[in-house]
Amino acid sequence: MRNEEPLTVAVVGRGRTETAQLLRRLTGLPVEKLTPCQAARSQKNYRAVVVENYDQPSRGLSGCAVARFTLADRTPITVVGLDEPEGQRMVKAMPQGVYAYSDGRPQANLTAKNVRLRGGKLEFEALTDDELMRVRVPYCHTPRLYDHLAAIAGALALGVPLAECVAKLNDTSLQREDWSHTDPEG
Repeated sequence: MRNEEPLTVAVVGRGRTETAQLLRRLTGLPVEKLTPCQAARSQKNYRAVVVENYDQPSRGLSGCAVARFTLADRTPITVVGLDEPEGQRMVKAMPQGVYAYSDGRPQANLTAKNVRLRGGKLEFEALTDDELMRVRVPYCHTPRLYDHLAAIAGALALGVPLAECVAKLNDTSLQREDWSHTDPEG
């Protein structure tokens, strides 16, 4: 990487998620959404790369995993989910600079516990090695636990404290236009 640290964070996935928007809100950094193909062709250095999901490949690695391996030498931080076999393989193959999230796997850096839907909100406990905090976020058409986990994990890996992430996510003053999906009842 060059002497100056890049400011942009990349979110690699297939789109249709809120991960990039949430990560932008949590970190205040510019976030670039990339498809796996765009990520594999990119020549940019990134401050971090968040791999938000994986395709189900017919053979070999998915596009998201291939893109992540391609970007490995251009970013110091990789954020992956451990609930997919490819995420688990990536953590084993790249033990340095990897920050993992999961819905229940205790070996992840960030784990969601006691996930539930209640009163129009998605609620879960965000557990790190030394903190446990309750997250309560409004949900729209589809509760998106993994969008929130990926965004929180990315922010934590970039040095944003968990308490700050939770406060920003729990902020009920969010404008409806902050969310990419609209609430059918609103």
